[in-house]
Amino acid sequence: MLDKTLTYHDIIMKLRSEKIAAIPEPKLPEGYIFDFYHDGDEEHWARLESSVLEFPSPKKALTYFNREYRDPFRPYLYNRCVFIKDPSGYPVATTTAWFAESSLGHRGWLQWIATDPEHQGMGLGRAVIARALRCFPEVEPGSDIYLHTQTWSHKAIFLYHRLGFEFFTIDHVKMAWDNPDGFLIMRNSPEATLKELEKIYTPELIASLRDHIEHPTEYEKTDFPPAEGVRKEFVIARS
Repeated sequence: MLDKTLTYHDIIMKLRSEKIAAIPEPKLPEGYIFDFYHDGDEEHWARLESSVLEFPSPKKALTYFNREYRDPFRPYLYNRCVFIKDPSGYPVATTTAWFAESSLGHRGWLQWIATDPEHQGMGLGRAVIARALRCFPEVEPGSDIYLHTQTWSHKAIFLYHRLGFEFFTIDHVKMAWDNPDGFLIMRNSPEATLKELEKIYTPELIASLRDHIEHPTEYEKTDFPPAEGVRKEFVIARS
């Protein structure tokens, strides 16, 4: 669930591709299973994402999913959109091993992590993320993995860090999606995020986050598309 008692700041995190092999095979409680997207699962995705307040309603979540994922990219969902199902076969957690064309180039992005509130505290969030990350060597071979999140998801930030994601110091990423009015801007505020997280994280955790910060490489400093194409700030598809 989002914790809106903190000041909101955007943060981009990065996982080096070579770390994926070291992520253990995720374990699930007895009777729970992993599964990929099947036609019709968009209803479950919308239910899960709205249950953790990423959308104000399942209807709005469904509209977004159909527009951004199902309608243009349905075949990709079958081996990228991961669910965990409870012993009755009901989806209770999800995330997606996705991709984006941006100023970073074509890269893998982990997107839209959600666990049903009634099933939280069982390790399902970590498990579904780990399972999705293990998809990337096949669906986006050689790519480092990125995600966008925010201070309101501070529990998730801790989890991402434990799995190998680190704060990324790039100022912003230009998301070159099919937008006729120009690209979108994904903002990034690592220093402001760390300052805000000092309110709730231990000094040891803050030190670990600082010690492992990832700085942009040469290939991550590109400026594509050109700056005059800005339309608006990017505020969706976070984790």
